[in-house]
Amino acid sequence: MDISSTFLSSMKNPADLRTLGICSAKWLIALIVWQAHPYLGFAGKFLLGIVQCVWSFYVMTMVHNAMHCDVFRHPVVESVWRVMLSATAGVPVEAYRPTHNLNHHVYTQHGDHLDTKQMKYKWHLLNLILFFPTVFPAIQKLESEYISREMRKCSKTFFLFVLQVLAAHGTTGTLLYLDWQRALCCWIIPYIFGADAIVTMNVLQHDGTEDIVLGEHKGPNMNVNSARNFTGPVINWFTCNNGYHAIHHMYSNMHWTQYPEMHAKVIAPHNDPSLDEPDILRFLWRTYFWPGTLPAYRQEKTE
Repeated sequence: MDISSTFLSSMKNPADLRTLGICSAKWLIALIVWQAHPYLGFAGKFLLGIVQCVWSFYVMTMVHNAMHCDVFRHPVVESVWRVMLSATAGVPVEAYRPTHNLNHHVYTQHGDHLDTKQMKYKWHLLNLILFFPTVFPAIQKLESEYISREMRKCSKTFFLFVLQVLAAHGTTGTLLYLDWQRALCCWIIPYIFGADAIVTMNVLQHDGTEDIVLGEHKGPNMNVNSARNFTGPVINWFTCNNGYHAIHHMYSNMHWTQYPEMHAKVIAPHNDPSLDEPDILRFLWRTYFWPGTLPAYRQEKTE
C-alpha cells in the first residue's frame, strides 16, 4: 500500500481532502500576500485583504465541521489535526464547542447566547454587523466556564485546548515578532473577520425563521422551518455544504457530503420554499443593503 492510499484510509471520508486543501490554501495565500505586502499599493492590499478575510471564513466553516464530525479515524491523529487547524484558524477550535454544540444546537433562538432576537436596531444592517460584538462577551463567558470545568476534571479536552492555544496564539505571536504591520494585515484582521463571520452566520440562518419547541424539536423531529438554507453551489463548495443548515440541525453529526441529498429528501419537500436561498450574496444585498427594509417581525421591537 503506497503512502497516498495509507493517508486516505486514515480518513473517515476521503472527501475531506477538500477540507485539508481549503486549510492549506489559507497558508499559501498568507505566504503570497506576506511576501508581496511591501510592494503593494493601497488597492492591492485592500483587494488581497478581502480575499484573505473570505478565506478565513471558509476555514472557520472547517472548524465548525470538525466539531461535529472527525476527519481522521485514529483519535491521536484527529487531535493533531485539530491542533493544526487551530494554528490555521487563529483560534483554539475546542472553544467552539460550548458556544455552538452545547448551546446553539440545544437552545436555538430561545435565549441562547446567539439568539438573534436580541438585536433590536431600526437600521437592519446594524443588526447584522453589530451581532458579533454584542454576543462576544457571552461567548467568552461560556468558553471560560467550559474550559474551567474541563481543567478541574484534568480532562483530555483541557490538555488538547492548551495545545490548541499554544498553536493558535504561538503562530500569531511569531508573525507579530517578524513584522507586526504585515501580521496585522495578513493574519490578524483576516482571522478576526473569519471568527466574526462564522458567528454572524447565525443571523443569516436563523433570524426570521420559526422557533423550535424545546425538548420536542430535536434530531429527526426538528422543525424544518427553524433555519434558512443557502443552496448555491459555490458557497457550498468552499464551505463544505455549510449552507444546508436545517438538515445540519436535524443530523448534526452527519458527514457534510450527505447534506445536499438529505436536504432534497427531508427538508425541501416540507419546508417553506422561501427559506431556501440560492444565492447568499443576493440575500445579503437585498436584506441588509438595498432595499434593506426592516422585516415586519422586527418593527415592534426596535431601537
